[in-house]
Amino acid sequence: MPRQVDHARRREEISRAVWQVVRERGLDGLTLRAVAAAAGCTTGMVTHYFSGKSALLAHVRSDMHCRMAARIEALPAQPTPRETLYAVAEQALPLDDERQLEAVVWSHFQLSTRTDPALLTEHTASHASWVQRLTVLVRAACRQPIAPGELRWRARALVACLDGLALNAVTDPDAYPPDLQRRVLNAQLDLVLEGGSAS
Repeated sequence: MPRQVDHARRREEISRAVWQVVRERGLDGLTLRAVAAAAGCTTGMVTHYFSGKSALLAHVRSDMHCRMAARIEALPAQPTPRETLYAVAEQALPLDDERQLEAVVWSHFQLSTRTDPALLTEHTASHASWVQRLTVLVRAACRQPIAPGELRWRARALVACLDGLALNAVTDPDAYPPDLQRRVLNAQLDLVLEGGSAS
């Protein structure tokens, strides 16, 4: 009788191998062969789940989004809406080894979307979800009701700040240590929550 294959378990094993390769070799070393070696299986087994490097990258980006969402859901309740917004926004910054690795993946992924429509689709969906999450939190943290257009630009200003901080912290970590990232985020929240019109 043929052995039953637990596809969910096998896919999870290969997923862990993908992250192992990224951690040890960087995204340039992310190949089907390297993932197969890390997972202890054949290249053919990897291609059963991922057709090529683009599919591996898309998986890493999607998995990164899920990991970040899980961290956010596990955050303890905060005393105020502003502190809730800060705690969630901070998850996008490379403040520890896990988030540093995710920021490296994210920055590489950003460039890859310019030439790969499939990766662009994955990025667009994840980015829209992130913007929506922050928009809800910004609205809750503002002391006064604000118009929808005003809310949109304030949320996107926060996203742009987080993206810039993450990118700079990845490329020049000595110049953007964690304490500086946190100070910049707090200053940006003051601007976003209390600032005037963008016009």
